[in-house]
Amino acid sequence: MTHDDVELEVMDDMLIVSGEKRFESSSEEQGCYRVERSFGHFQRAVPLPAGVDLDRAEARFENGVLTLRVPKVAGEPTAKRRIEIK
Repeated sequence: MTHDDVELEVMDDMLIVSGEKRFESSSEEQGCYRVERSFGHFQRAVPLPAGVDLDRAEARFENGVLTLRVPKVAGEPTAKRRIEIK
């Protein structure tokens, strides 16, 4: 696969990774010509945590490995709340 076969989208705090995998192989042995083809669409949805900075997100596709870095928003404290015990 190449980076052109993969697409990244963010919808409603979900990272959606989708694409299409294609493979073709051919060989000729003893007068017989053989061709194999396989293909298929894939899609995965990964929930994103709160407080991520999508404007600074980076994606890289190298040697068949997709690496995605999504940093947290700087200076934003985590939501903390005390619950009173009655």
